[in-house]
Amino acid sequence: MGFAVTEYAGYTPVIGLLNAQVVSKTQLLQLNGNQTTLGINSFRYEQFKQPCTAMDTSVIGFMNTINTAKDSIQSAGNSSNFLTYPKFYPTTGDAQTAVTQQFETQLSTVEVYHNLNWVGAAVTGAVSVSPGTAVSSTTGATGVVAFSATSQIGIAYSVIVKSVSGNFGVGGTVYLGTVPGAGLAMTTPSFINYVGTGGVYDDNTIVTFYPDLEPPNISVGSPFSNLQLKILNNSMKGLGVANTFWPNSLTGLNVYGSFVDCDDPIVKTGDVYAFNTVSGVTVKNTINSLIVDVTANRTGITSYANSSSVIKGYKRGYASNMWAMTKTNSKVTTSVADLEAAIIILSDPAFGGPY
Repeated sequence: MGFAVTEYAGYTPVIGLLNAQVVSKTQLLQLNGNQTTLGINSFRYEQFKQPCTAMDTSVIGFMNTINTAKDSIQSAGNSSNFLTYPKFYPTTGDAQTAVTQQFETQLSTVEVYHNLNWVGAAVTGAVSVSPGTAVSSTTGATGVVAFSATSQIGIAYSVIVKSVSGNFGVGGTVYLGTVPGAGLAMTTPSFINYVGTGGVYDDNTIVTFYPDLEPPNISVGSPFSNLQLKILNNSMKGLGVANTFWPNSLTGLNVYGSFVDCDDPIVKTGDVYAFNTVSGVTVKNTINSLIVDVTANRTGITSYANSSSVIKGYKRGYASNMWAMTKTNSKVTTSVADLEAAIIILSDPAFGGPY
């Protein structure tokens, strides 16, 4: 349609102009229809989604194998195993080193428990504590009881404390209760040693996902305004624009507690404890074998996770085109409806038409 066109055969001038716009926009909708631009991008999006789904399926299989082995590691190295084969260390550093060496690259968090000890002569009454009981000291240290412990008069007694803040030391009175002065008072500990512990969490592959892009949500201004970081599972297979595999769900190997950003909850399997690997050698051998399995599968998962991420980058391009064209079609369809409504009004003699 040239700019010099001033007459439209069969139409009055204004109605002719609007009708020409209707025809033009309708042709644009046809151009973006299923068999042309939008259709081609939709077809190619689905073509790229297929290999992404296949590779994601393999990644999920590897992750299931890895996390099943980690579950077994945690079961083998749990609190029951520690109480069967206990091991205490003279310093917090020794305790932390022990648990990280025994469980190698399977830990997401590391914590040191304090073991408060009283020699037999210091135990002058029967004391019984249960897990979760508050522990405090006039030194300013606080924590909670980790395991049940019952004393007998004249026999050495110890209480293992977790979630420790401060340092109990051997120079202050310990209270087994809520706050200093409100619980059962014990004399200053005879000595303190330490327990190495660690938290085991799942390995995870995180998907960079835009929910407004797949499928297209044209009610928003941009398909990239609502970024989500999702754990790859069966409902997420093939989706997203990138994958990243994170052992122990950490941002760096052995950077304990530095969990990756994720909009889904990261699953904790449980805690493990450094134990006596001489008396508990059979358990240690089992854990070592499972760690080998985890390491091998972590190597295997990497190529699939990386390959899926590469292909998803191409898929993103077609998904973006789909969103933009669908958005355009919606706007054009609305515009056509507005133009047709205007034509009806301009054709009505009650308003002086047709114009």
